[in-house]
Amino acid sequence: MNETTGKSEELAVSKKYLTFYESLREKIENKASEIAGKYGEAVANLFLAAPDIVVFLARLLADKRIPKDKKIVFGALMAYWILPIDLVPEAITGVIGYADDIYISLYILHSMINEIDYGIVREHWPGREEIIKFLKKSLEVANYVISISGKKVEEKVKLLAEKLTPGKKYLEE
Repeated sequence: MNETTGKSEELAVSKKYLTFYESLREKIENKASEIAGKYGEAVANLFLAAPDIVVFLARLLADKRIPKDKKIVFGALMAYWILPIDLVPEAITGVIGYADDIYISLYILHSMINEIDYGIVREHWPGREEIIKFLKKSLEVANYVISISGKKVEEKVKLLAEKLTPGKKYLEE
């Protein structure tokens, strides 16, 4: 891959999702202290990582080294973030409505991260923390956040994750 081509592709992706990223970052930053006060600092930090997850997905989508089957899943995740219709709608619940978006992204990324060259993963992860540690720690926090919403939401999110990644099981048999 030509280094110049790779950079121009990344810039195109960055511009395409920049408005969504900035909007999401602003919404979450404005509510971070409220979330921390109500649910704890760990939950607030998880929500603050949401824009990084979106950028990560966009970068993986643009990378020619990522297999097409993975790109289909990452594209479906991006659509889930951007479309207004989901399990916990942001229009009704506010920033907390991103809990399901974060949760399903974490579940799927955690299951697929080992199937992608780790150098590529590190290259695209914009977060401050090492991605594997981030995913493991964040899944624990996300499990807590979803449990607040009720078992029904958790089951629906896991079923959706299974549909997006055929052959992987998230629900206990």
